[in-house]
Amino acid sequence: MEGLRARTRAQLNGSRIALLGFGLLAAAAVPIAQYAFNFGAHGRHVPSYPAFAYAELIGLCVVHEPGTPCLEGEFDGAVLRFVAWGVWFALLPLAWFVFARWYRLRGEARGIVPRRRVWVRTTAIATAVITAALVALLFGRNQPWEVVLLENSYASPWYLVGIGLLALGVAERHWIAAAAGTSHALLLTGYLGASWGSGWLPWQHPAHPGWTDGPQAKALLLAAILLLAGLAEWAVARHRAAADAADAAGTVAP
Repeated sequence: MEGLRARTRAQLNGSRIALLGFGLLAAAAVPIAQYAFNFGAHGRHVPSYPAFAYAELIGLCVVHEPGTPCLEGEFDGAVLRFVAWGVWFALLPLAWFVFARWYRLRGEARGIVPRRRVWVRTTAIATAVITAALVALLFGRNQPWEVVLLENSYASPWYLVGIGLLALGVAERHWIAAAAGTSHALLLTGYLGASWGSGWLPWQHPAHPGWTDGPQAKALLLAAILLLAGLAEWAVARHRAAADAADAAGTVAP
């Protein structure tokens, strides 16, 4: 029975597609990582994005000191920043919906119907595991970025990537995908909660930060975790297919 289940999971084998797909989405966010991830390198509070975008749309001009003229153009570009930040709240859930639809059609074409109850239970467990890990990371050590993360009240849509990959990896018994999802979520938390001026290692504050300490490098590292894990899954799948083909050839040989 366990061998049949393993062969069934191998036939579906959707982990590498999800890893590579979301890795490419994360790579697409690298040029606008300052807004897409809202890392500490930008330093904006989340409510500022919609508020500043609305201010630009209505042409708001603010007088900061009595007797001085208002500052025109203070909110220029706020709409684009809002779009660069907010599009992921729609794009990432939509990407998971498309993947789930493809995954089901792929299974049905191979005579396998994924059970929805199993996926719901696995996703709930993965969410609980990620949440517990984040709580332990936030409050297990006395770090100044804990307060920063909580004060920003930031709910990142990128957590959907880590939670989804962890659930998919557990369901398919693909531990590379599960480890990649967990690592992505934990590193994302470290970057979101890091204080101003932190480097690519969240707990370091370099005196002369370079490009590797900026938001693009951090987003690139997050994307690399997914892409490298996807390539590793692809290599494992090819090796498994070659081994199965060799076994089949040995079985039918006279």
